[in-house]
Amino acid sequence: MEGKELVLHFHEGNTKYCVLTFPARLETQHARNTFFGESIFKKYNISSIGLTTKVDNWYICDEMDGFIQKIKTITEKYNKIVAIGPSMGSYPAIKYSKILNVHRILALAPKWTIDPDLINLEDDNTRKGLLSGNMHDIINRVYTEDKKGHCIEENDVEDNLIVCYDQHSELDRSNIEKLRTVINFEEVLFPYCGHEIIQQLKGSENIKNIVHSMVCDDIKTTCRLLSKIRRSHKTKISRYYDVAQERHPVYCFLMLKKFIDGKLPGYKDFLFRQHFFSGLMDKSIRKKMPWAAKDVEFYFRNKLISKASENRHLSTEPSYRSDVFNITDYHGGRLEYSLRDETLFASNYFFGSRDFAINVFAKKIRSEIFLVTIFDGQTFYLHFKDGKILLSNFAENVSLLKLSPTSPPQQNDFFYDNNFMKDIFRVVTPQGYMMSMPNGHIVFNSSNTLAWESFTLHAPLDERAPVQTRNIQKDVKLAISEKPKKKAGLFSRLISSK
Repeated sequence: MEGKELVLHFHEGNTKYCVLTFPARLETQHARNTFFGESIFKKYNISSIGLTTKVDNWYICDEMDGFIQKIKTITEKYNKIVAIGPSMGSYPAIKYSKILNVHRILALAPKWTIDPDLINLEDDNTRKGLLSGNMHDIINRVYTEDKKGHCIEENDVEDNLIVCYDQHSELDRSNIEKLRTVINFEEVLFPYCGHEIIQQLKGSENIKNIVHSMVCDDIKTTCRLLSKIRRSHKTKISRYYDVAQERHPVYCFLMLKKFIDGKLPGYKDFLFRQHFFSGLMDKSIRKKMPWAAKDVEFYFRNKLISKASENRHLSTEPSYRSDVFNITDYHGGRLEYSLRDETLFASNYFFGSRDFAINVFAKKIRSEIFLVTIFDGQTFYLHFKDGKILLSNFAENVSLLKLSPTSPPQQNDFFYDNNFMKDIFRVVTPQGYMMSMPNGHIVFNSSNTLAWESFTLHAPLDERAPVQTRNIQKDVKLAISEKPKKKAGLFSRLISSK
C-alpha cells in the first residue's frame, strides 16, 4: 500500500505473532523497496509489517489514520504484535502502540516531540538539550502548523515500553528526561554508543532473539538480553576502543583480547584490524608502559599465526633486536620506505606491506639516532633532498634524517631499556617537522610540535634468534597484577563483566 508520503510492506511468515517496524531518519530512499528488518524476518519466516516514509516526517501526516486502519486489519489474526523503532521510527512505535494493540515496544533513542511550540515551553536546560544537534534544521523542514501539538502523551502507552539510549548524548538524554515525566518505561543504557543504538544490536541472530524475547519473556528478561548483546557486540567494542584507546590502552587490549578469545560474533574482524593493535602499542609507549606494547604485539602475532596454522605451540619467549628499532607514528602506523616513490609512508601492517617497500628503523650511532633501512645486509641512511627521500651509505651526510627526543634522557643510556623505548621522538627536516597523517601519508613541513608530529620506538622481533616454544597460556592480566593497583574504573568493570 503506497500513499503520497507513506508505504506499507507486509511479509506473511509462519509465526503466530507479527513484528511491526518503523525505520530511522535518512532511510527515505529505501521507502518503496524495503523496510527495517525485512531480510532478517524473511530469513526466519517471521510475519512482519514495515511502515516506511518517503520523507522524514516523523509519521505525522494526513495519511497516518488510513495506514493505521490497514495495519489493524492485517494484524487481526495474530495473537501478539511487537513494535521496533530506531530514532525517528521510535516516535510512531510509541505514539500509535495503544491503538494498534501492541504487546511490547522497543524504542531506540526516541524523541518526545518535534513541535517547537511545545519545546519552547520547557525550562532553558531542557529546551537547549531538545534543540541540540541539528534539530533546528529538522524542525524547519518537517514542522508545519497543521502538525501542531504532536507529542508522546500519557495515554499512548501502558507498561510495555523498553527505551534504549546513550546517557552521554545530550539530545537523547534530554528527550528521555522529558519522557519520564509523561510515561513509564524500562530503560537499557548504551553508554558511548551515540544516537544510532541499532548499530549495537545488528545481526540477524540478535534481532531474532530480541523479537522472540519481546513476544515470550517478561520485560525485565528482554532488558537483560539487550544488555548482554550490547556488551558483546563488535560495534560496541569498536566504539569503546575509539573512546578509550588513548587514555586506557591496556584496558582496550584486554577488551579486544577477551572478545577475540571468546570467539564472539565478529571477532575475526578485530583480529584482522592490525591498526587496532599497532595503535595500542604506540599509546602504551606514550603512557610509559613499554611492557604492555610488548604483550600487545606478541599476542596479536601469535594469535594470527596460530589461527592460520593451527599450531598451539608458538614462541612464548621471543628474542628482540637491540641494534635497531621500529618507528611508529601517533596512529600506530609503522614507517616504511617506498623504493618506487622515493618517500616515506606509514603502514599498519605487521605482516606484509605495499609493493616495493622496506622497513625503516631507528639506529643509534654514537650520540645520534638516525633513520635507516637495511637492504641485502647493508645499512642505508635516509636523507631529504629536493622533495625526495634518498638513501646514503655515509653517516656523515649533513641532510640525514634524525630522531630527536622530546625530553632529555633520564637514564645513562636512554636508547636501551629492556629493548623498549620510554621516550617520544620527532623528526626535524629542512622544511620543519615530519608528520604522519591518519592515512599513512607523510608530510615534512609541519610547523607544529604536537602529538601528530611525534613517533615512538619498538624493538622488532629477531627472526634469526632461536626460541623456545610451549603452549600459549600467557595472560596480560598477570603483567598488570605486577603494576601498582588503582581503583577499579569503567573499563576494568567492563573487562570483568560477562
